[in-house]
Amino acid sequence: MNKFYYFACALLFLCVQGMAQTQLTHEKGSYVDSLNHYYQQAELPLYVYVSHTPNQTPTQIAEERSEDDKGKMDLKPIYLDGHGKHYLRHIDGLHNVSQNFAVYADGIAPKSDVSFLTAPRFNRNGIQYYGKGLTVTTSTKDEMSGINTLYSAVTGASYTAYNGAITFGTEGEQSYAFYAVDNVGNVEKANTRKFVVDLTSPESYHNVVGVAKEKIISLSTKIYLTISDKLSGVNGTYYRFDDGKWREYVPNTVLPLDQLNDGEHTLYYYSIDNVSNKEEEKKFEFYLDRTAPIMSADVLGDRFIVGDQVYFSGRTKLKLTAVDNKAGIKKTLYSVDGTEYQDYSEPFYLPSKSGIHVIRYYALDNMENEGAGNRNTKFDEYKHNVSTVYVDLTGPAMSYQYLEPKFVKGDTIFITGNTPIKLSAFDPESGLQKITYSVDGISDETPYNQPIKVKENGTHTVNYFGYDNVNNRNVGTFTFVVDNKPPDVYVTYSISPNRWEDAPPSANAGTNSSNEKVPVYPSYVTLFLAATDQQTGFDEIRYSLNNEKPKVYEGLVKGFEKNKTYTIVIMAEDKLGNKTQKTIRFKTDKY
Repeated sequence: MNKFYYFACALLFLCVQGMAQTQLTHEKGSYVDSLNHYYQQAELPLYVYVSHTPNQTPTQIAEERSEDDKGKMDLKPIYLDGHGKHYLRHIDGLHNVSQNFAVYADGIAPKSDVSFLTAPRFNRNGIQYYGKGLTVTTSTKDEMSGINTLYSAVTGASYTAYNGAITFGTEGEQSYAFYAVDNVGNVEKANTRKFVVDLTSPESYHNVVGVAKEKIISLSTKIYLTISDKLSGVNGTYYRFDDGKWREYVPNTVLPLDQLNDGEHTLYYYSIDNVSNKEEEKKFEFYLDRTAPIMSADVLGDRFIVGDQVYFSGRTKLKLTAVDNKAGIKKTLYSVDGTEYQDYSEPFYLPSKSGIHVIRYYALDNMENEGAGNRNTKFDEYKHNVSTVYVDLTGPAMSYQYLEPKFVKGDTIFITGNTPIKLSAFDPESGLQKITYSVDGISDETPYNQPIKVKENGTHTVNYFGYDNVNNRNVGTFTFVVDNKPPDVYVTYSISPNRWEDAPPSANAGTNSSNEKVPVYPSYVTLFLAATDQQTGFDEIRYSLNNEKPKVYEGLVKGFEKNKTYTIVIMAEDKLGNKTQKTIRFKTDKY
C-alpha cells in the first residue's frame, strides 16, 4: 500500500515537471544607468557615432578599407570579445592625453534563489514536504547591468512579475518556477522547485480484540492502534490512560492494561505527521473488569446491616444480589448455618429463631472471575462474602429529660416556653434508627433532631416514638405544664393621699408630662407590697428606691423624708424565673 503510494507521488512529480511553464520572450539591448555608464548585451554589435557638439545629431563612423580600396568606407559594427569592461581609446599626441571611453559588455544572466519559510519541512525519497503556513520568497542579483524584472509562476500558471512573498494554502503537489532578466536582456534559465504541501493531520483508530461487551473488557482483551497519513507520513503516535503521562506508541503492539485498576477508564490518543500536523485528540471510554462479582445481601422488609452483621425482625426474606459490571453472572450459591451450598434463584426466608445466623454466599461471572475459594476449605479461607444475621424483636428503650428552668410541685412538672426537653432512646441490638414526637396529638410524627420547646401556656402531652434499625417501635408519653406568666404585683398605702399634684420632671426623661399627676402623702405613709402567681408561686419581692440598690422586701416600706418625690421599682420573680417589674411615683408633703 505504501509502496504504491510513493510510486504514485513520484509519477505525479514527473507529470508536474512535464507541464513546466514556458519562459516569456525578452529582447537583448543596452542600458544607461544614472552615472551615464553604458551597458550592452555582450553578444550584440557596437556601432560608433560621433558629433562635435553635445546636441548635434551624431554621425556613424565607418571603418576604412585596405590600401587597395583606399578611400572607400565600410559601416561595420564592433563586436566586443565577451563579458566585461571594454574601452575605446584615443591618444591625443598634441595635448599628450590618452582618453578611454568605457563600454560594459554584460553577457552573464542574473542569478536567483528561493527560500521556503515558516512551515515545518520533511524530505523523503527526494520529495520535499511542507506543513501549514508555508511562505515562499525569491531573491535575485546581477553582477553588472542590474535586475530589470524578476518573474515567478506557481503550479500551472503563467509567469508574472514577482511582487513579494507567496503563500501556499492548498494541499497537494505544487511547483514554483522563477527567473530574472537584467537591464540588457540577459535571461536567467528558469528554476523550478517541486514540493508537496501537507495540511491534513494523520488519522488514528483503536481496535478492540477479545472479550468485550458494551465497552466492558477484561485483562485478556487486546487494544491496539492503527495509524495512517496520506502525504508526509506519521512521525509519532502518543497515548495515555486517564490522567497518566503521555507515552509514545510502538506500532503493531498491544496497549498495556495490567497497570490499570478495576473500573472506569479512558484511553486518549493522537498522532503527528512529519510536518507537525497534529491529529485532534481521540478517546475510548471503557470499563476494565478484573475482579470477581460483587455480592450483597438485602433483607426484603425490616433490616439493618452493620459491617458483616445483619439485624432483621424475623418477618422478612433475604435477597442475594451479584453484580459483575455487565459481564454477566454465571451462578450464585448460598449456605445457611453450615448446610450444603445450593443454587440461589429467589429470595428465601431466614431462620426465625432469635440469635445469630451465618449465611455464606458467592458467585461466578461469565468471564471466569471467581468470587470464592474451595467450599471445603476452612471458614477463614473463604474468598466469598459472609453475612452475619441477628434477629431483633424488641424496640428501643426510651427516656426524656427536662432541662432548666423547671419546677416540681407534687406530681406536676412546670416549665417555661424556653425550657428544652431532651428525648433519648437506645437499642442494644440493631441500634437506634430515629426518634419522632407529637405534641398534644394535633400533628403527625415530627423527626427529633434537637431538644424541643413548647411555647404555649397550659398543660401539654408529648408522645414520642423510638424506632430501631429493623423498624421495631416503642412509644412513650409524658405531661407537663408550661408557665410563661410572671407574678402579679400589688402595692397598698397605709393612708389615703392628701391631694394630687402635677408630676415633677422625671429623672429619666428630664421633662414633665402635663398629663401626669402624682399623689401626695404624709411623710409617715407606709407601703405594703404583695405578689401572687397562679402556677408555681412567687419566689421573692425586691424593690429599688430612687435608683438605689434593690432590697429584698421584708414586710413594709417606710421612713420617707418630707417634701420629696419618690420613684419605687418593684420586682417579683416566680419559681421558674418569670419576672414582673412595676414602677410607682408619689410625693411626700411638707409637714
